[in-house]
Amino acid sequence: MTQRRIDIVSRQEPPTCPRCRQEGLLLARVPYGWTNAGGAAVEGRNEVVLCAACDTNAPHAAPLIAWFHVRGTVEPDYSEEFLRLLAGWAEQVSVPPLDRQRLETEIEQWRRGRTVARRT
Repeated sequence: MTQRRIDIVSRQEPPTCPRCRQEGLLLARVPYGWTNAGGAAVEGRNEVVLCAACDTNAPHAAPLIAWFHVRGTVEPDYSEEFLRLLAGWAEQVSVPPLDRQRLETEIEQWRRGRTVARRT
């Protein structure tokens, strides 16, 4: 199994969930990619937020959400448990595949000077 590098982003302020706009628990950068029309791989990183409201029913996220509700922060005495839970979540985190039609529509709207409505 190939391991993916997932970076945890540390900030003073908690992240905002892009789905529900509530305060998130954790922000991570995860790899994603696709193959372009020329057949070349396009790779990048995208930010993903762990959200207690949106992810509470996700089996891989629920233990990590519970961790934050019980512990609040990561202390050295509990860091191994946190890392185990984080790894379980990180293995399942993914970025949805690129919607090429939506991208083309947004590019065309941008070229015409129209505001593009963001999906929440």
